[in-house]
Amino acid sequence: MKKMISGKKLAWLFAYVYFASYVTRINLAAVIQEVVTDTGYEKSALSVILVCMSISYGIGQIINGWIGDHIKPQNLIFIGLITATAVNVALPFFTSSITAMCILWTVNGFAQAMMWPPIVKIMVSTMDEVTYGEASVIVSLGSSVGTIFVYLTAPLIITLLSWEFVLFLSAAIGLLSVILWAFLKDRTYDEKVILSEAKASSSNSARNFSFPRSAIFPIIFIALAIVFQGMLRDGVSNWMPSLLSETFNMGNSASILCTVSLSAFSMVAFILAGVFYKKLFKNEVACATAIFAISTVSALLLSLLLNTGAVAAIVFMTLITGANHGVNLMLIGHVPKRFRKYGNISTISGAINSCTYVGSAIATYGIAKLSESFGWPVTVAIWCIIAALGTMCSLIAMPKWKKFIQK
Repeated sequence: MKKMISGKKLAWLFAYVYFASYVTRINLAAVIQEVVTDTGYEKSALSVILVCMSISYGIGQIINGWIGDHIKPQNLIFIGLITATAVNVALPFFTSSITAMCILWTVNGFAQAMMWPPIVKIMVSTMDEVTYGEASVIVSLGSSVGTIFVYLTAPLIITLLSWEFVLFLSAAIGLLSVILWAFLKDRTYDEKVILSEAKASSSNSARNFSFPRSAIFPIIFIALAIVFQGMLRDGVSNWMPSLLSETFNMGNSASILCTVSLSAFSMVAFILAGVFYKKLFKNEVACATAIFAISTVSALLLSLLLNTGAVAAIVFMTLITGANHGVNLMLIGHVPKRFRKYGNISTISGAINSCTYVGSAIATYGIAKLSESFGWPVTVAIWCIIAALGTMCSLIAMPKWKKFIQK
């Protein structure tokens, strides 16, 4: 029998896998303006490629979440990694066709959705609760590091070479993750051991898929809270450069710097959320409610102080996005672990994670229309309402969720 990887080492392995996933997913968005210049396509035409990715990623979370509960989860991750790597290599050779680029990036989105649900399943199945909590923070940090890496290296690579080499470098990072995972995947999850432990504890095995009735009510409101979280997290971060440019006349370099600063603060937010959960709550929905309240207060202060200067705007937008990264960790990172004995960890993880991208898609389009039609003060006021609705949904779910996890 192969020696299994320890919990902490497994967390760092998943952090690199998630880092590689983010690098191979967000790189095209980071260089999209350069692609516009190089190909002559309109930005609106190229944005369709990114929309295709978002749609396939969201749908893929649901489909691959279900698949991850019915096949070996480590094999699903391997397929996702190798597919994403191949697409990153291929896309620069198909820039003569928008349709081809859309198809390739749609495939990439679906492949990327093969990562998170099985990662959660493996961690929940192989780690105790304390180790899982620490591992969730470590793995989540991989996304922030990936974002910082892309936005710091992309301008340099474009200057020295071209935007195509941003994707080629991403593919190289993806290839390394494929090689690492190929060698180590069989030491991350032993289904026979998991099933025997489940049988010994008289709980349902991973083969006996079920969903408890007592979780239906809170899960509905948790899902709604995740939608609002996605609207704020991605909506504010995606449109922060536009707000700063149009309100305070900031340039492109400032926009990139702001994107990096948001990602840097998200790392702090993940760590703080993990500490709050461990020291103060133990109930992920209660913790999410408290963090959502911080987001609501930050949005309100942003609305009141928007005209006082760029510094205040940056501070409060950073707090809003950071808080929603913390909410994401609580609801998407910790909620699925409560379904271990019901055999549907991967399915639940994929389904609720897809809610983030429902919110993200709504915000990406909706915030653009709001800001164009009514201006940024009204748009920021809407952010306050979204944050308050997210807080309310978490608060409604909290009592029923507490009963469910105690049961």
